Parts: sequence; C-alpha cells; structure tokens
Amino acid sequence: MKFYAPWCRACKGLEPKFKKIALDDESGVVFSQFDVQKNKDFVKSLGILALPNVHFYGDKDLVESFPCGPSKVPVLRKKLSEYVETRLTSGTYIPLPPSKEEKKESEPCAERDSVISEETREMLRSNVYFVDMPEDDFEIMLGKATMSSFEPGSTIMRQGFPGKKFYVIGTGEVEVMARTGYEDPLTTPSGFMGSVVNRFGVGNFFGERSLITGEPRAASIKAVKGQDTTRCYTFKQEDIPASCVLSGKGRVSERVKKEVNVKYGAVGFGELEVKDQLASVALENQRRGSVNNPGDLKDVEDEEVDLEKATSEILPLLQKFKLVRMAARCFEHIMRTTPKWGDESEVYRRSLLVSQLTESQKAEFRSVFEIIDGGDREDGTISILDLKRTMESIGRTSTDDELRNMINKANPMIDGNTELKYSEFLGMMAEAEFYYLFVDTFNALDRYNSGYVRAGDLKQVLVGMGGVVMGSDEKLSVVKVDDEDMLIDYEQFSRMLIGAS
Repeated sequence: MKFYAPWCRACKGLEPKFKKIALDDESGVVFSQFDVQKNKDFVKSLGILALPNVHFYGDKDLVESFPCGPSKVPVLRKKLSEYVETRLTSGTYIPLPPSKEEKKESEPCAERDSVISEETREMLRSNVYFVDMPEDDFEIMLGKATMSSFEPGSTIMRQGFPGKKFYVIGTGEVEVMARTGYEDPLTTPSGFMGSVVNRFGVGNFFGERSLITGEPRAASIKAVKGQDTTRCYTFKQEDIPASCVLSGKGRVSERVKKEVNVKYGAVGFGELEVKDQLASVALENQRRGSVNNPGDLKDVEDEEVDLEKATSEILPLLQKFKLVRMAARCFEHIMRTTPKWGDESEVYRRSLLVSQLTESQKAEFRSVFEIIDGGDREDGTISILDLKRTMESIGRTSTDDELRNMINKANPMIDGNTELKYSEFLGMMAEAEFYYLFVDTFNALDRYNSGYVRAGDLKQVLVGMGGVVMGSDEKLSVVKVDDEDMLIDYEQFSRMLIGAS
C-alpha cells in the first residue's frame, strides 16, 4: 500500500516507478495506493511520519512501514523481494475504521392525529402566533396538527439543523441547550450539545425561530430526563397558512427576531456558564413571559440591554474563558505524551522550556493556575475536583481516571501524583506552549490541511527561527531526508523538537 498526497512532488516522482514495479510483479502481491487527502485522522492513526510511505501487510498484520521517495526505489525492490520470499502471501485489505455515528434528531416514539379538547383549543388559540389568525385558517391548520410523543432524553431539535416544525408542549418539559462557539474542538466531546439556557413546560412552545428567520436552529431541544413522556402539538410549516408569521411568507420585524434570538441564546456573544447581563435579561424576560410571548412587547424598549455595561462585564469573562481553554489545550497535549517515570531528564527538559518563556507568558500562566485553583479551597494546588470543575465549564466532560492521569503526568519523577503544584503546572504549560507554537507555524504551510508539509519547508522554518526552544543543528538532522520534497507529519515532528515522548 502506497500512501501519497496528490500535491506532493516526491509522491509524483514515485508514482510511475511504483506502477512499473506493480506491473512487473508476478508473485501475486496486491498493489494499491491510498490518497491521504480528506483522510487525515486515519492516516495519522497509522503512525505515518512521512510521505510517500509504503506499507507491507500480511495475515492482517502490518509487516513493514517506511518512507519511500523516488530515490528509495532500490530499497523498495529489495524489501519487496524479502517480503515475497518470507511471507508468500498476498496483500490483505485493511478496512477503514467505522465512521462516527451520524448526529440525528429523535423520531417521536409515537405520533397520531391530535384530539383537541375545548380547553386545549383555547390554549392553542391564545398562542401569540395564532391569536390573530382568521378563524377559518386556524381551524384548517388545527385539523392537520399531530400529537408527537418523545421519550425522556430524546433530542427533539438539534442545533444547526433546518427547522420545519413548530411545537406546543402538551405534557412534560424540555431543555434548551446551545453551544457557545467557544468550545475547544480538540477537547469537547462530539456529543456535547451545549449548556442549558432555558427550560419550557406545558403551554410553552419552541421551533418558531427557524420558521421566522429561515435560519438553521440556534439551539438543541431535549425532552427532560427523569420526567414522563413529553407530548407536543406539532405543526408543519407547510400546513401553516400565510396569515401566520410562522408560514415564512410574511415580513418579520427586527423586534420579533431579537426576541426569538434571546430566547434561544443566539445573542452574538453566546451563552457562557456565568451570569452575564445578557443571560440575566433573557431569563428575566422569560420569567415575565415576554420572551415566550413576543406579541406582548409594549415595554420592550425599557428592557434594552445596557451594551456598555454588558461589554464591560462580558469581556473579562471572555478573557477568563480564553485562559481556561488555554489550559484545556495544554492538558490535551500532555495526555498524548508518555513520560519516562523517574527520569530526571524529563524534568530538566521542561525546565529548559520554562526558561524560554517571557515574563508576560509566565504571568498569564499564573492567572490560569489561579483560575483553576479558585474553587472551594484555594490552596496553591490543583486537585481532581478543581480540574473537573474547570473542564466542565468549557463543555468538556472527563472521567475521574482521565483527570487523575492528566495530573499524574505533570511530574515525571513520581508515578501517582494526585495534586498539581504551580511549578509542575508551569512546566506543562511551557511544553504545550512551544509545541503549539511549532504546530501552528507549520500549519500555516499546510495548504491542504493534510497534517503534512515539505521537509524542505520545515528545515527553512527552523533555520529562520534560529534555534528557538531546544532547537539546534541536531534538530535539523531530523529533517535530513533524501528528498526535501517528501512530506513530514509536522505534529509528530513538533513533539520531537521539544523532546516530548
């Protein structure tokens, strides 16, 4: 199996030679090639450090893996001959890992034509969107409504999906959950649906924002766990007459758009897990009924957010959020490392990295440490509880074992750490800081987002950096390949530069 990138010069140079070897071979070996484009995660999971790369498989096992530029064809021929002689087997197809489960919205566990009592009819008729509809239009629409039932925990609506239905809650409760856009994509679980920004019960409604604005849903809606089945009167947009704004056929005022945006947390800055002024206004409006009833907005001008005050309160919170995400990114890197327990050189290596930090960086990392240690007991150490609280504040959920492992790797001299001191934390942050410095620098050269860049470009960057962070002539030897047009996995290369294992 030849792994290649379409834009790689060395790969293009190898291609005709590889094909000739395949055509000339009469041993029964199956030759194939794999385009790394759009397969970044899978290719990296195979541990391929350079492209082009050749794998030999036999009996479902990887037999051989080596970088193979055009000048290495004689080596390829020799290895192939040895492979055929010793294995006497054909190449084996290695299937791709199964794709992640597709994110979906839950189908109702039951759906039927709704039986509308007089009491229910009055409740629906009084809905802010239906109250002014002509009687005939309302009756025709009501005749097409259905009753949808959802089990506890069901995802009725998912953020980012198109919306074509309007729901009025008949029984049960739902939670409104919105992702802020500030979650770290490297650390936030794919199933994380966001923080709870609202909760609706019987008589309340949801789904109107997408119908009004034509935009994808700004939040996810889940039936509350631990409750009975949630049943909703459901109206398809195609069944809603033009006399109702939910049909999408009428003009919508900016005032109404603002109200539905606040209701679902689509207010620009996003809903943080703190009591900022925008969240307070949204919750207060919901308590008074103004958010859930945008038709009753006579005094809305008096409830406008003081933007200057909101900004002065929110910006420090966003800065704090940024610092916490910085720590999460650090722990993500550390979790990918394997310290050599009891090896003093590991501690020395991190101390060298700390010595390269500027005073402003050290001050920033001190602030991060104090934020994480700012729980119930601020004692100058970070405990598992401190770390768990901090990770959850940015949407990352981790088991106690994962958190314990994060802290344990802070001090390579001791296997079994349960608390994290500032000096250890500083060493971790320094290592992560310079690792991401290299990765982000090399990433700027990765036009195809493949995870690989030219060996010659890596070398040029290192020379330009002039030995930044543990860099030396010895580090340049890492990229001394026969062909500088070969591609190198720059994330692994960055770990090698800072000495991380």
